[in-house]
Amino acid sequence: MPFTPSPQQPHPQPDRRWWRLPVGTWSLEQRRWFALGVVLGLALVQYLGTLLMLRSAPVRRALRTRAVAALATRLPGARLEGGVSVDAAFRPVMGPVVLPSADDGAPLVVVDRIMIQPRLWRLLTGHLEPALVALSGVHIQGGPEGRRLPELARALRPERDQGTREALNPAASAPPVLAFTGLDLRLEEASSRRPPLVVGPLGGRLRLDRMGRRTQALLTTEGPGQLVGTVEATWGDGPGALRMHLHGLGAEALPEGLRRGLPFEIRSGALDLTLEAPRLDTFSRGEGQFKLATRNLTLFAVRLDPEPLGPPPVRVSGRVRWDARARTADLDEATVALDAAGRVALQAALSIALHPEPRFNLALRVDALDWTALTATLPPKLAPPPGAPGIVGQLAGGLRVTGPLRDPVEWQVEGSMDLSRLAPASQDSVAKLTRSFVHQAQVAGGGLRRVIVGPENPAFVPLAELPDHFVRAVLESEDAGFYGHPGFDLSAVQEALASGGRLRGASTLTQQLAKNLFLSRERTLSRKVREALATVALEVAVGKRRILEIYLNLVEWGDGVNGIGEAARHWFGKDARALSPKEAVMLATVIPNPVRYEMYRRKGALTPAWVARVADLLGKLHTIGVLDDEALRAAEAENLTFAGGLPAGNGPLEPAEEPMD
Repeated sequence: MPFTPSPQQPHPQPDRRWWRLPVGTWSLEQRRWFALGVVLGLALVQYLGTLLMLRSAPVRRALRTRAVAALATRLPGARLEGGVSVDAAFRPVMGPVVLPSADDGAPLVVVDRIMIQPRLWRLLTGHLEPALVALSGVHIQGGPEGRRLPELARALRPERDQGTREALNPAASAPPVLAFTGLDLRLEEASSRRPPLVVGPLGGRLRLDRMGRRTQALLTTEGPGQLVGTVEATWGDGPGALRMHLHGLGAEALPEGLRRGLPFEIRSGALDLTLEAPRLDTFSRGEGQFKLATRNLTLFAVRLDPEPLGPPPVRVSGRVRWDARARTADLDEATVALDAAGRVALQAALSIALHPEPRFNLALRVDALDWTALTATLPPKLAPPPGAPGIVGQLAGGLRVTGPLRDPVEWQVEGSMDLSRLAPASQDSVAKLTRSFVHQAQVAGGGLRRVIVGPENPAFVPLAELPDHFVRAVLESEDAGFYGHPGFDLSAVQEALASGGRLRGASTLTQQLAKNLFLSRERTLSRKVREALATVALEVAVGKRRILEIYLNLVEWGDGVNGIGEAARHWFGKDARALSPKEAVMLATVIPNPVRYEMYRRKGALTPAWVARVADLLGKLHTIGVLDDEALRAAEAENLTFAGGLPAGNGPLEPAEEPMD
C-alpha cells in the first residue's frame, strides 16, 4: 500500500515574556528596564506617601500656623481667612488673605490665592525658603479718589532695619520673586452716583535684590491690549532712584470708567511713557525727567470731526515734580514736538493742584515756529483749508490759562502773538483776495448763491465810501479790538468764559471771514483749528482794511442777503452810504443771527431786548466819540421804518436768542 506521511506537528514557540524567565537568562537591556521600573515604582510610592503626609491635617495646621506668623511679621494686620494646602508639586497654597484698613477695618487688599514655590537647594538641606510667591486675584480698594493708597504704601514699606540685619548676616537668602495675575485697583468716585474706576487686570513679576543697606526692586507688568511696563526703584542708606516705562498704553489698557469720561474715543494707536528720577529723598516727593510719545494714535469724537482723526506724532519731554502729600504735580521746561525731527515744537509748563479743589496752570510758548513745517506736519483734517493764502516765515507767541479745572467760568486767559516774521508766500497766493473775486455763499435753506466781491457787483461798497458810524458800529458790536489784535482777541475769550463758560461770541471779524470764505458751518474742533490757521494767513497776507472791506461786503444780513449793499436795500430800501446812525447800529446788531432777525423784519417789530441792544450800542458810539450829544439824541428819537413801509416798533414777540458761533 502507498505510504501516507503523517501530518507534521508545529514546533513549540519559546515563551517571550522575559519576566517569566529566570533572572539569570535576562539580557543586559532587560535587566536595565527592570531596574528602572523598580526605581520608578519606589519613587511613586515615596511621592504619594510624602504628598499624603503633607496633606494630612496636622501638617496643614502647622503650615497654617507658620503662614499666619509670616504674615504677622511681613504684613502686620493681615489675616488668613482660608486654609493652607499643598499642591501636586509640593507647593503650599493658601487664601484668601485680607489686609484691612487701619481706619475703618474695611478690606484694603484681598488676595484670592497665594502659592509659594520653595528653593530646591535649601529644601534639600532641610530649610523651607520661598523662591517664588505667586498671587492670583489681587484686589486693591483705593477708596474715594485713591485716599487709601498712602496707607497701603505705608503697609507695604519694607522694615527700616531689614537692610541692617541682612548686612550683619551675609548668608541670608535673597528675597523671593513675587509674581501676580489678575491684579486690579478699584477707585471710588467722590460722587456715589458714578461707577468706580477699575484699573486692570494686570499681571507681572516683582524682584527684590538686597545689596547691604540698599534694596533694588524691578517690577515688570503686562496689562490689557499691548501694555508692557517696567518700574525700577532703589532705596535705603542714601537717596533713592526711580525709573518707570509704560509701552503700548492704548484704549484697552484704560479703565472703562475713564474711557467713558474722555471727551473722545481712542480708535487705534497707543502712548509710551517714561519717568526717570535718579535722585529721590522719598518716593512721595521728588522730581525727574518725563517723556511721552504717541504712536499711530487715532481719535474720534463728534465734536472733534465727523471722521476719525489721526494727529501727527506728538512727543513731550520735560522735568516733572510731584508731592503726594500736598497733592500737586508740575511739568516744567517741557518741549512739545509735533514731528519726529523736532522742527515743529513749542515750550510748555503745566501745574496741577488737587487740594482743596482741582486747579491748573497751563503755559505755552513758541519763539520761532516755522510755518511751512507746521502746516506740512498737520494731517489733512487739521491743515489750512484750500483757498487760504499761503504764507511763510516764523510764528512767535504765548498763551496762559489758569483756574479751577471744573469751572471754566473762573478761568483766566492771557497771551500774545507775533506775526511780524510771517509774509505772503507769493503774490499769486493772495491775488484772489486783493482784487475782485466770486464767492459761493451758503444759503440758510440749503444750496449756494454766487456773490461777486468787487466793483463788478452793483451792491459792492468800498470801505472808504461807507459811513464811519456804520463801520464803527459793526466793530463795536462784533470786534472792538479789530485793529489792535493779530486775528485773535483773548480778552473777548475771557469775557465769553466769564459770562457762561462757553466761547460763543468770541470770534473776531477775521475768524468769521475765514470761516465764511474757506470752511463749512459745522461746529467741530477740527474746523476751529483750520479756521485759526486761515485767520493767521488772512492777517499776514491781506491786511486789516481789506479784511474789513471783504467782511462787510460778504457777511450775511438775512437768508440770501450778503453784504452791506444788499442789506441796506433789503432792510431800509436805501443805499448803504446813506444809512443813519440808528439804522447802521440796528444792522450791526443783526449780524450775530440774521436768519432769526429776518423774521422780525417781516413782522415789522423789534423785541424789547433788541431795542435795548440798539440803545446800548448807540451809547457806546457816543462814549468813543463817534456820535456827539446832539447826534445821540437824534438817533434815539428816530423811528425806524423797514423796507415796504413796515414800522420797526415794539411788538409782542419773544426775545431774540443769543447768537451761536
